[in-house]
Amino acid sequence: MTKVSIILPIYNVEKYLKRCMDSLLNQTLKDFEIIMVDDESPDNCPQLCEEYKSKYPNVKVVHKKNGGLGFARNSGLEVCEGEYVAFIDSDDFVDIHMFEDLYNYAHNHGLDACFCGYNIYKNADHIKKRQEKSDYEICDGRNAVDEVLMDMVGSEPSYHSDVKILSSMWKGIYSLDTIRKNKLQFVSERELIAEDIMFHIDFLPHATKVGFVPGCYYYYCDNGTSLTRSYRSDRFDRELYQYKCMAQRLMAQGYSKGQFTNRLDRYLLLKIRACISQQYAYISKNGYRRMRKETQKIVACPEVIDFCRRYPSHLLRIKHRLFFTLVKYKLVDMIFLLFKINKQ
Repeated sequence: MTKVSIILPIYNVEKYLKRCMDSLLNQTLKDFEIIMVDDESPDNCPQLCEEYKSKYPNVKVVHKKNGGLGFARNSGLEVCEGEYVAFIDSDDFVDIHMFEDLYNYAHNHGLDACFCGYNIYKNADHIKKRQEKSDYEICDGRNAVDEVLMDMVGSEPSYHSDVKILSSMWKGIYSLDTIRKNKLQFVSERELIAEDIMFHIDFLPHATKVGFVPGCYYYYCDNGTSLTRSYRSDRFDRELYQYKCMAQRLMAQGYSKGQFTNRLDRYLLLKIRACISQQYAYISKNGYRRMRKETQKIVACPEVIDFCRRYPSHLLRIKHRLFFTLVKYKLVDMIFLLFKINKQ
């Protein structure tokens, strides 16, 4: 039986595809397959996919009409045959030991999912390691798995970082049987800005045991092409919609507001800061007055005002509490000054 199916959505990544495929084809794990999903890529990727298919018997290719990352992953799920399935971004790459370590730990302990650490890769001289667990760890039982999900949604108010466990799909493997039994699919990132956390909200309530390995095997590449680098006037609207959908989905899965409100609010605080950071970054291009006006819309948003009223900000670390206070009192100029100081 195929041990791991690696689903690889492909769109306009001709420059990075060889690097990614080399890292996958040279995995130390035996009995795995790679499913290259060509999402109607406008470059030479469709032809490259066919070349890989002709050379390697464990490579499958799906050509589909462009629909985005989430739907490309769904297309891969339709044809994969592995015990576990992985979801890799084709402009990134992985350590050759990644899937052997993840699979062995998952298979030997009957895990529904298994996650590893990752690296933020700019170039060979600029690699930042992000080790989420210092040792092998198993979270067994409903309460333990629920805690993993809440740590993906957001951290507790007193935690030093907004994120405790990154919710990105690319650093784990997932039981294909669990996915298919529960008919799980990805939403489109054109509908929701963060489809990975939505998948985890759907998947983890059906899991009884998940694990972590300490190795930082995934290389998330800063290729300068992230959507967050482009100015979007509707970014906060999309983030707010995502926040509301997450709340609705968590409640639909049976979680109480008491379980997730502080975690989800910490997520919102992160997104408020990210969106205002975008406004600040584009002052030179769009003008101070326009960016100030856009930021005023964010801090005056009814949902943000309600959030500021209820959130236990006294538990935040001082740097986060300062930002929260400036947002609460709508001190936009001071927020921009804070960003300026931090940048220096």
